[in-house]
Parts: sequence; structure tokens; C-alpha cells
Amino acid sequence: MIITIDGPAGSGKSTVAKMLSKKLGFVHFNSGSIFRAVTVYLKHIDFDFASLTDDSPIKKLNIEAEFKKGEMFVRVNGLDCTPNLRDNEISLLTPTVSTNKHIRSMIDNFQRKFAKTNNLVIDGRDIGSHVFPNADVKFYLDCSLEERARRRFNEEKQKNSKITLDEIKSQIRARDKIDRHKKYAPLVVPEGAKRINSSHMTAEEVCNKMFDMING
Repeated sequence: MIITIDGPAGSGKSTVAKMLSKKLGFVHFNSGSIFRAVTVYLKHIDFDFASLTDDSPIKKLNIEAEFKKGEMFVRVNGLDCTPNLRDNEISLLTPTVSTNKHIRSMIDNFQRKFAKTNNLVIDGRDIGSHVFPNADVKFYLDCSLEERARRRFNEEKQKNSKITLDEIKSQIRARDKIDRHKKYAPLVVPEGAKRINSSHMTAEEVCNKMFDMING
């Protein structure tokens, strides 16, 4: 069974997907972590991100995902990328990487292959619309820009980051623009998706609502 959760940056997709997968006994697959892992790897080999376009050729990447106690660990060409997935620099570079159609094709194929042998709750920005358009259940999780920025700011504060709320809001606004206007698999509400606005809901409340919708 495949359950997809799409939505913009900072809407709480990954947090809710992790909770829901645990409640259902499914694997939580975070597609964004795969894109971030590829970004970590490219940075590791001193790739020139400024030269990357939608059509830039990329050599085949060996992507591996391993799950331990509900956590996903990702390696690209043997490099463990997991420790750096949430670095702010990686967050800023990943949108550029995600627009490359060759990288997206590799990651899409990896996800589809993994789904053949696992029950998944998988979150991302084009999961229910492009990667798994025939998923068993599809959700679209929305949230106001202000609330998304506040949540991300609180996360960054825990890392003693000096970034400001206004800077985070600006970053998310820019990411939204990229995601919604990509030539290849832009962010949209997937056909048939159950839409939930989490602006005034806790992650637990969203998870419980999704669980009831699945079993209702």
C-alpha cells in the first residue's frame, strides 16, 4: 500500500508522515531526504552548482536507503550523507538540484523500485502527482507561509543558528516559487488528494485526521 503526502516546504509533511507510518506499521520514506543526500554528495565532490541547469547531464548515482528504528539513512556512491541532510547550506542548494530532470529521473526510479516491496507513507512535493499518481491514498498538506516560517525558525534556533525569522520566510517564499514553477513535476495538489490545512493544527491532530480518513 502506498500513501502519499504532498505539500510545500515547512508544511509538516515529514513530521506527520513519520507519525502516520508508525501508527500504521508502514515504512516512512522521505523523498526530500534523497534529494538532499544527492546535494550533500555533489557538494562533497566540489560540484559546480552554478553550472547546473534543468538539462545538465549527470552521471548515474548509486543511491541506497537503509532504515533503522524508523529512521532513514541515505548513501550516495558510498558516502553516508545523513549527518548533513539538514544543513542550512544544503537546504539552499537542494532546489537547484531538484530541478534537474536527470537527477529527478534517477530518484523517481529508485522510489518506485523501493515501493514494490514495501508498504509506504511517502512525502514530498510531487509524490502523489508525478511519482505515484495511482497511490492508494493521497494527501495534500497545506499551511500558511507565516506558520511554516515560524516552525522552521524554531527548528533552527535549536541549532543555535543566527538566521532570522524574516530570512527564513524569504527562503521559504523563494522555494515555493521554484517548486510551483518547475518545468518538470511542479508542486500541485494531486488529483484525488485529500486536502488538509495544518496552520492551526498540531502534528498529532493532522496524523489522527489522516488515520481516520484512511480507515473511514
